[in-house]
Order: sequence, then structure tokens, then C-alpha cells
Amino acid sequence: MSETNMQVVRRLLEEVWTQGNLSLLPELLSEEAVAHPMPHMDALHGATEYQHFITVYKGVFHQMDFSIKDQFASGNKVATRWITRVSDEHGEARQDDQTGEELTIDGTTITHHDDSGKIVAEWATWDTGSLLQSAAAPQVLGQLSVKF
Repeated sequence: MSETNMQVVRRLLEEVWTQGNLSLLPELLSEEAVAHPMPHMDALHGATEYQHFITVYKGVFHQMDFSIKDQFASGNKVATRWITRVSDEHGEARQDDQTGEELTIDGTTITHHDDSGKIVAEWATWDTGSLLQSAAAPQVLGQLSVKF
């Protein structure tokens, strides 16, 4: 079951987040799923709220390429360390406009799965500092009602 659960997380990051296939969310998340996607933000309940969260990010960062760096499972939980490179509608998103440094965000997500492999809970910790320093921060945080 651990391999199945890891595959569900890989599909969430690669097919939903990277490729934008939001129609897969009901297949990957249980109807009662609760996600804690970032600090200072209320929990997301179910696929509809999770889809809104993704839509906000995909609206600002049109391209998000997730790479899984480490992943392991124990019982019905999966820990995944990932990094994503993002670009905006102009084909770029910069961490630092003066140096041209690309905006990358790294993080770790822990998911809890039911017996069928669907995600029932998710806790994410990621480099919100990179986002806060980017020009996209006000747009993303405003749409998600996140206050720092």
C-alpha cells in the first residue's frame, strides 16, 4: 500500500499541480480530505477548496514544474520533499529582479491516506519566504486571504 500512496502523491504533484489536470482531484483526494497547505491559512476541506487553492497559484504562476527530491512511506503516511520552479504570464518569475535569480520554492508535504490510497489529510511546510519576496506575493496572498 505504501507504493500506491506514494504514487498518489506523485500524481498530485506531477499531473495536477504541474500539468494542471484538476479533474483528477476527486480521484486522489477523499471527499472528507483536510489540507493544511501553508502557514497562516485556514485548512482546506475537500477537493473543491483544494482546487480553488491550486487555481489561484496557477493563475499567477502559469508554469509550475514540481520535482520530487525524496519520498518515503510508513503505514498510511507519505513524506515527500519537493522543489518547484515557477514562471508567470511573461514566462519568468524572479526571486530577485536585480540578479535575475529564478524563483524556486522547496517544501515538504506529509499526507495521510485511507485504505483505498486517497489522501484524507495533508500538511505542507514550504519556503514561503521565497514567495513573500516575489512580485506575485500580494496577488497570491490576497486571493487566499493569507495574512503575515
